[in-house]
Amino acid sequence: MISDLADQRGRFSILAVDHRDSLRHFLRPHDPDSLTPAEITALKIELVAGVADLATGVMLEPEYSIPQVIDAGALPHGVGFLAALESQGYLDDPEKSPTTILDGWSVEQAQASGAAAAKLLLAYRPDGRLAAEQEKVGREVVAACHAIDLAVAVEPLFYGLGPDDDRAAIVVETARRFAAMGPDLLKLPYPGTPAACEEITDIAAMPWAMLSGGGSFDEFADQFAVAAGAGCSGFMVGRALWGEAVKASTADRPAIITDLVRPRFARLCAINAR
Repeated sequence: MISDLADQRGRFSILAVDHRDSLRHFLRPHDPDSLTPAEITALKIELVAGVADLATGVMLEPEYSIPQVIDAGALPHGVGFLAALESQGYLDDPEKSPTTILDGWSVEQAQASGAAAAKLLLAYRPDGRLAAEQEKVGREVVAACHAIDLAVAVEPLFYGLGPDDDRAAIVVETARRFAAMGPDLLKLPYPGTPAACEEITDIAAMPWAMLSGGGSFDEFADQFAVAAGAGCSGFMVGRALWGEAVKASTADRPAIITDLVRPRFARLCAINAR
């Protein structure tokens, strides 16, 4: 149930560590394939072990963190997780082909892993070449999850947005279309204005949580404060939270998690509790 990922007030404080291709490019931009599976798994275990006791949920994926994070005992008792469904490859060309489920993985396996919910990321913009096909994928996956009583969050990954684009209009229209799929949670970026946040809240019959999108932490925290005041039900934060920690040396990482990452997460939780 999606409520297993929220607090008693229905607020979501989610630690996102489901990154794969994006993590490789973030850490090794000139040679992303040099980041080994063992290194990725170790990073995720350390982040979850260091922060997840502050969270209501964690976002994981089946290549490097399901079941590794759970088997390592890093996930605290009572903290649920979302299981990513999508295959990788969208970073190179978002309009190459519609999103597919990761090979060897399924909504049934996500449920069997113990996930409280699935998560589907779709490269998307409402005027994009594949918009209709991506919406079809979203509807089918939501239906497949609900057929087995598995909650699901959907996340549009916007691409190609330039200074001439009306960001608020694009995010709000996307929220309208994704809400129509009937997911249990929408994961959206900051739409640009308080009024746009309020419009999303009015559109969505389900809760929506704000993603960090890789920008600076302070910017995300300020934007989340605005969104939370306009009906947003929580946050899902990744690289903006822990970017400095994963780029640090193995020796320096624990102190950065303790002294920087945890206080940042606590700051977001305080905003969420207002």
